[in-house]
Amino acid sequence: MTRSALRCVLTLTLLFRAVPSHADINPWIASAVYDPEKWDSGGPYAATPWVHPPPYRPGMGWGMLDPSAAVETGRWREASGFTGSWGGTRDALMRRGLFFSSAYFGQLAANPVGGAVEGGVGWRGNLAAGLFADLERIAGWSRTYLVASADWKAGNPTLSTSHVGNQLPVQLDSFDDPNVVRLVHLAVAKQLFGNDTELAMGRIITGEDFATIRLACTSLNQGLCGNPIAAAQNIEFPTFPSAVWGASFKVKPGTRWYAQAGSYLVYPNFRARTDNGVNFSAPDGSGALSMAEVTYLTGSEIREPGLPGRYKMGGWYSTTKLSRFNAEGNDELRDWWGLYLMGQQMLWARSPDHDQGISVWGAVSYAPPDRNLVQVMAAGGVLWQGLVPNRPHDGLVLIAAYTSYSDRLTDRTGELLLETNYRFTVTPWLWFEPDLQGVLRPSGEASIPDALVVGFAVGFVL
Repeated sequence: MTRSALRCVLTLTLLFRAVPSHADINPWIASAVYDPEKWDSGGPYAATPWVHPPPYRPGMGWGMLDPSAAVETGRWREASGFTGSWGGTRDALMRRGLFFSSAYFGQLAANPVGGAVEGGVGWRGNLAAGLFADLERIAGWSRTYLVASADWKAGNPTLSTSHVGNQLPVQLDSFDDPNVVRLVHLAVAKQLFGNDTELAMGRIITGEDFATIRLACTSLNQGLCGNPIAAAQNIEFPTFPSAVWGASFKVKPGTRWYAQAGSYLVYPNFRARTDNGVNFSAPDGSGALSMAEVTYLTGSEIREPGLPGRYKMGGWYSTTKLSRFNAEGNDELRDWWGLYLMGQQMLWARSPDHDQGISVWGAVSYAPPDRNLVQVMAAGGVLWQGLVPNRPHDGLVLIAAYTSYSDRLTDRTGELLLETNYRFTVTPWLWFEPDLQGVLRPSGEASIPDALVVGFAVGFVL
């Protein structure tokens, strides 16, 4: 489970063109308005999506800041952001290699029935902003890019912690209290050998490159968006907005597959809210979290005939000093590993460009039970995009997830999550999403009543 989608406004996961995942902003907004060949020398197949600018449509004036013009011309339906093109300034900056983006994601949740403390209501908000620089356009450094971003939290403590008492957070959850400002990315990436290989390094996030699939972020549960694996419960696994020092390397030697590897400096409590994301040291207990992953692509994912599909296999190994989950005394270890499989596949398409239809996704992960809290996690879902006629970017979602606790914990079994929601995409920059979640046996403990969680999310790009 990721702890978090601005994971999968949006968590800078809306800010990024190919969804990785960002963990506190839900990125699921369909958009085909961005032409990377026009604005970004990375081109349409950039290896590391979060390094490159988000979807954008030029020539939108001041957007909704000029309501009369927006209504008269209908631009409010086309603009990729609330503030449009800043009167042309944003377009001019992009032609010179600079792009600024910001987005907001807010989520209301309540548990009217069940949970450790029944009757909770809470709002979680997240504002993220990023700067993207194409250093080829700015300084002549061929296929070199810089990204810097920041994040601000607002609202109440997440409902899972304060009321439901379950494992998979039903709301935005990065363990930041309200009014915490955090530096997120501060990284440079370089494409090598054309557009088939990319090296990224600096302050980066493991969960944006590894164990992430786009359709997992159709869920508002932050245990699934955008890393639906049993990693963050067991080890220090960076997800948005908590970046660490690290480097990742991705290579695409063939049309149908690519491989990537990365290593990250992590340590206990690296998410500490008092650090504001600027603790650049290596505290006691630090270690290396190493990841490796292979991805296989099918159909229109590689611009070939057929329905698009993406399948991943990977694993992790960490040398961070952590306490055994059921330790007595000072039982600390530096040997942690896990494996995962995940994928997404369109089963039926209503349109030739595959932007409407039925898709499925699934993920399963394993970690040794002798030291990990969660031994097995399985999750999956179904998305029907374009279910309602003339609403091509809306979607109905059904999701289920199960966490199986270590067999060393005889008093805990597993937690089951069931979720359904419907995404109303008002414009490319604004969406609204009612959501319903059922949590059965929260945290695997029979003493906590099953919980019903109701709420909604809203997001918009500025």
